[in-house]
This record gives sequence, structure tokens and C-alpha cells, in this order.
Amino acid sequence: MDVKEANLVFHDETSREYDKKWAIRFDDDMADFVLSKFELGLGGPFPRGVRVLEIGCGTGYAMLNLGLAGVLDEAWGCDISQGMLDVCRDNAESLGIRVHLQQADAESLPYEDESFDLVIGHAVLHHLPDLDASLREIRRVLRPGGKCVVAGEPSVKGHQLARVAKAMASAGIKAYAGLGGRLGKRRISLRRYDASGNPQDHELQELEFMVDIHNFRPRELCEMARKAGFSTARCESEELFSSFIGWMIRTVEGSVSEENISDRWRWGAYNTYKRARALDQMLYRWLPKDWFYNLILYLEK
Repeated sequence: MDVKEANLVFHDETSREYDKKWAIRFDDDMADFVLSKFELGLGGPFPRGVRVLEIGCGTGYAMLNLGLAGVLDEAWGCDISQGMLDVCRDNAESLGIRVHLQQADAESLPYEDESFDLVIGHAVLHHLPDLDASLREIRRVLRPGGKCVVAGEPSVKGHQLARVAKAMASAGIKAYAGLGGRLGKRRISLRRYDASGNPQDHELQELEFMVDIHNFRPRELCEMARKAGFSTARCESEELFSSFIGWMIRTVEGSVSEENISDRWRWGAYNTYKRARALDQMLYRWLPKDWFYNLILYLEK
């Protein structure tokens, strides 16, 4: 399957477990966390009373937490995966937040020209096969003077650091198992059929490797946005030590059986991540931006 189909299938199949896998919550703590990302990108307070679209909204991590933070009363969202949109709608209804959701490809957004004041996204650009077309579409649906903030995009150096973290965690898991430790094994298989109707089984992890197709250098990403017609493009970044710790945690949790992950582990891991993130925020003013894992792209039309 091609990248678009892999994105659709992977996110449809993982949609009901996605929030749990990525420790996505909808509460005051997470709302403040998400708001801080977008205000870092904006360089100031999140605007109120504007018409907002989220591309690649997934289960609603960004826009629903922004709603909980009190900066969004209503939002529009689109995603290529109907499974993700169904979960997002359920989450929105449980939180009492009004959303307008539509299945759509970022390369061809189903909205009129100059429809929105602000376009947001989180961890979406690195999934898109045609970034140039997607950036042009974002610019098209923005009103003159409109802004776009996309957070959570992996940097080249951050991705390299993440690979080291994953390798270290995997080595630790293997060493523990070699000493007789029992952690179980988490496998999620997907059955698809080829053109002849023959069953083809895939590990969802295989598709996960297919759908993560880009890592970015800040200067190159900004230049791409300017070529798409944006008058202003800049990058901020976040998460260095917290990213390293986060990927070690995710590797462990993605490799072992669910019954072996205790609530004590989850809260300990989360609090360790938060302490590391506080350290990153202090280091941000001193270290090069492209050392950090997550890029935040800010654009103006």
C-alpha cells in the first residue's frame, strides 16, 4: 500500500487505543501543557474569538485541550482517518466542546478560500506525502493576516536522538528478559486482502514505520513555507531530555503486554517526563533550536 493508504489504515485501526498509547488526556494539566506549545509558537497569548481549523486533528488532542484551556469555544477539524474523527467526536461530546469534523486529505481541503483566521495542527506534517500542496492549501483557507501554528514535528537531530533512546530501551528490555524477567509481548496484527483476495497479515508496527515519512530542519521547513506563499515563517522548538526519556518510556510501553504496565509505572514515568521538560525549558535559551526534538512552525499569510 502507498503512504496515504498506510496512513488511513494505521490510524483507523489504532484510533480506539490511540489516546491510551500516547498518554493523551483531557484535563486541566494537559490543557495547560497543550496551550503552552501553541503560545510558544505564536510568541504570545492564544487569540480568542477567532475561527479555527485543525488539520490532522486525530482524536482531538490539540483542539479539545485548547477548548478545556478556555481559548476555543468552537472549532473545525479534519483528518484522513474516519476512525480518528469518530473518537474525536466522542471525546468532544463527553467534554461538551462544539466541533465540526470532516474527513479530508490535507492536500485538498474541503473549505472555501479565506475561511479561517487560524489553522493549527499537532504532529501532522511529518505524515503528509506532498508537503508543498498541503502548505498551499493551508494558505488558501486562511484569511489575509491569518496565522498557522503546527506543533510536535520531529527535527532531524531530535529523530536521531530518539533512535538512540529506543535502542537503549530495547536493549534494557532484552537484558531483563535474558535474566528471566517476564514482560510479555505486545503484538497487534492487521488482516488485509490483496487484489486476488488472498489474506495478508501485517504487524501494525510495520505500518507505523511507513506513515512517519519526514524529519525536518528548521531552516528548510521555513523555506518550504515561504515558497508556498507565506509572508512570515519561523520555527521554535521544545523537548530535549524530556524527548529522550519519553521515547524510552514509549518503547517499553509499546513492547510489553498491557497487564505488565502498572498505574504506578505510568504516573512515575509521566512525572519523570515533566521534570525533564522543566529542565528543557531552562536550557532552551542557551542551546541551538534544532537540537530539540519537537519543532513548532509559525506562519502568517
